[in-house]
Amino acid sequence: MKYGYSASATIGLALLSVTAFSQGDNTSFNWKFEEGNKLMEEKLYNQAADIWSELLGTDANNANLSYKLGYSYFNSYNQKAKALPYLEQASRSRSAGKYGGFNTTGYDPFDPRERNAPVEVDYYLGRAYHLNNEFDKADQFYQKFLDEVDEKHALRPAATRGKEQTANARTLKANPVNYSVSNAGQVVNNDHPDFSPVLSVDGNALFYTSRRIRPDSSNSSIIDPIAGLPYENIYVSYKDREGNWQTPELLNINPASAGHLASVNVAADGQTLFIYRDDGGDGNIYESKLVGEIWSDPVLMGSDINTKAWETHGALTADGSTFYFISDRKGGVGGRDIYRVVRLPDGTWSKAQALSGTVNTAYDEDGVFIHPNGRTMYFSSQGHNSMGGFDVFVTEQQEDGSWSVPQNLGYPLNTVDDEVFFITTADGRRGYFSSDQIGGYGEKDIYFVDLPSELESEGLTVLKGFIIPPPGESLPPSTILYVTDKATGEVKTYKPRQRDGVYVAILPPCKEYNLDYRVNDQTVHTEDIFVECESSYQEINKEIYLNPVSLAGPASIVDLPKGAPPGKKEKGEPVKTDTPKKDTGDVATVPGTTKSGEQPKTDAQKKEAGTTRTTPDASYADEYTKFYAYNAKDIDQNEARWREFVDVVVGLIEKNGEARVVIEASASKVPTKTFGTNENLSRQRLEDARKRIVEAVSARGKDANLLKLEAVNNLVQGPRYSGDYQSTDKYGKFQYAKLKVR
Repeated sequence: MKYGYSASATIGLALLSVTAFSQGDNTSFNWKFEEGNKLMEEKLYNQAADIWSELLGTDANNANLSYKLGYSYFNSYNQKAKALPYLEQASRSRSAGKYGGFNTTGYDPFDPRERNAPVEVDYYLGRAYHLNNEFDKADQFYQKFLDEVDEKHALRPAATRGKEQTANARTLKANPVNYSVSNAGQVVNNDHPDFSPVLSVDGNALFYTSRRIRPDSSNSSIIDPIAGLPYENIYVSYKDREGNWQTPELLNINPASAGHLASVNVAADGQTLFIYRDDGGDGNIYESKLVGEIWSDPVLMGSDINTKAWETHGALTADGSTFYFISDRKGGVGGRDIYRVVRLPDGTWSKAQALSGTVNTAYDEDGVFIHPNGRTMYFSSQGHNSMGGFDVFVTEQQEDGSWSVPQNLGYPLNTVDDEVFFITTADGRRGYFSSDQIGGYGEKDIYFVDLPSELESEGLTVLKGFIIPPPGESLPPSTILYVTDKATGEVKTYKPRQRDGVYVAILPPCKEYNLDYRVNDQTVHTEDIFVECESSYQEINKEIYLNPVSLAGPASIVDLPKGAPPGKKEKGEPVKTDTPKKDTGDVATVPGTTKSGEQPKTDAQKKEAGTTRTTPDASYADEYTKFYAYNAKDIDQNEARWREFVDVVVGLIEKNGEARVVIEASASKVPTKTFGTNENLSRQRLEDARKRIVEAVSARGKDANLLKLEAVNNLVQGPRYSGDYQSTDKYGKFQYAKLKVR
């Protein structure tokens, strides 16, 4: 499906024609018939349908007019459902081999005397039944069409494919997947089409395309004549700390004049947005950089990505090394295919290479999305075992670089119509997509689906969180996170989002890292972490607090802010389906610049320049860890080890006038009905640990406000639950609260 269409060469004529028609300057049947055909040639099907509907009102038994009206509705932007009765009427009235009594050579679509319908009516009637889930009738008319046309007819392969898809649809509908589908809600969705969702890895920013009227109404009179709606613009909605989407904001890069601009993908660090621009029907992929809170002017992606062919969609791997995209250029398997380019040592992109026939088919592929793990690819295809139109498929890249046989995500996520632009959260347990099949606020809405545990991502650890400035202050632009692999010395830099301090990093497992949070090149918090060697998905949520005065230290532990860590999943508005819901249990799923504006350098780059960045000391004066039994969350104030830890805290207050504390809490993936979700249990353990240290210090006669909070770490981790909650050796080490002080 195209985001938008170029009609610049024909719009003037079309609008003039429609205007003249509406004013009654030329009202004869023949003139209207000619105008209807012109509009169909220009793909202005909504306007053409208006003409055919009026003409059919004057000649109800005209099979040709019924066919043209049904065909126009079927190909229209938003009136496809109206096509069926007119195609039925045209098929019933059609007389094979008889063409209006004047034409002995065949059907003439341009002669107003033509009253018969063409043989193609049975193909389109089959498609209409197919879209109406009437598969037996669809097969009947697909076959009727095949029986009447020769082997060279252009639609013959499509009719044969239609019968294959109805067979696929029967199988998939007979074996529905227990998905739970929800509408993203009326804050995100509008009474105009909303589609092509793009979710940041941290889960806090949702970019998407909308045809809504802008808040300032500046596009209310700039209408796409094909759709009869405003051109597409890109919006973004951010989550607050309670996990609720906020009022969508129009990105500053949307053109004020007419033109299609659509969301495609966002880089893992949230600093680069990939977009589609129509470019007069050529269709190309651009990128825009986030500078502070402003997106830079889109720049055409270079190398072999964009061509004179049609490039519609793309996705960048989390490490930035590979870009997958859609193109209908010559040399592919067929139609629109998935291609990829890799980043070369000099930073440019390689020549494009189409993926193999395991993924690409003779039919169209579109809407490619590569999961942050770099191995799992979701895409839409009209091939494979699609049940009609585009279906969403998933494939895994193997160790040898090949791709597994794509699997259909199944019904009811996939339907007989188009499902495109499917993306998932980092944990792989929730997918976002757009659909006009389920009913909502506009013709298309943004939906999400909760996926079964088998689709949870593996071998991926996501570090994410907030860097929180003092109340009333904004985050300093110089704030940078350095992540150092302690074994190799490799350094990567991450810049938090200026508007809310959110940052995100993808960390390979089985490694120890130093995290160095800096402002004006001064460390405000540092710690060493070891990412467990677990195959299941892991999240590390860290909230870092800056000093209210000097921006060199933390806020008071007494004033721990309320609210959810980044990525809390919204509830949405459940959608009723015919499929029984699956009880998924209570398991929670859960490049920057320096002050001068220069790109931060890695250790390797600094070494070349003659300097090195020293990894800061991340040691603590003492560390206390409390391991919990299943569903437990309390700390015993009389425990000897706890009292020893409190002694160290009090000693630091007496010596330094303050004690800086880091609190880390963790829950395993064993389901918890008591606390609802494991994320909530982990947060409860964190809050309990906070209260206990405040109580203990106060009981020793010290001012609890001298406890300073550097960071809060919130985790749900460990192996995927497999029904053995009593296996303490397996899950126990991930059920704890940890306090560190210095």
